[in-house]
Amino acid sequence: MDQLGFTVLENKTIGRNFYMYRKLTDTKAMEVAEFLGIKEATYTKYERGESKITVDMVQKVSEFFNVDPLQLISTHPGHIIDNHTNSPFSISGNVRANYADKNQTEVMMKMMETMMQMNEAIKKILEGK
Repeated sequence: MDQLGFTVLENKTIGRNFYMYRKLTDTKAMEVAEFLGIKEATYTKYERGESKITVDMVQKVSEFFNVDPLQLISTHPGHIIDNHTNSPFSISGNVRANYADKNQTEVMMKMMETMMQMNEAIKKILEGK
């Protein structure tokens, strides 16, 4: 947010949302890229916030993931699960999880595993290994 209280739309934040939706749905970057009609390397630049993300790009990615395009631009990456279509999971300051079915539980477990792997990788980088 800027000093006026408006949300600042940044490529990196929107790109992280693209990435989180992709991970939540266990989708490969190549699959999204093929849907968009671009190369995988081009798509991953959007996820990293290195390429300018247009309204058209947000619309197409939202169609691929079957989510409201506003969720891709307004959701903070830490709150994606809460906004993921019909998900009973909620992540906020206090993490809580209520699960309704096996598939949703598996998605949550996969996401948690990925986050733990990312944390380990970050630790190694910070430790200089």
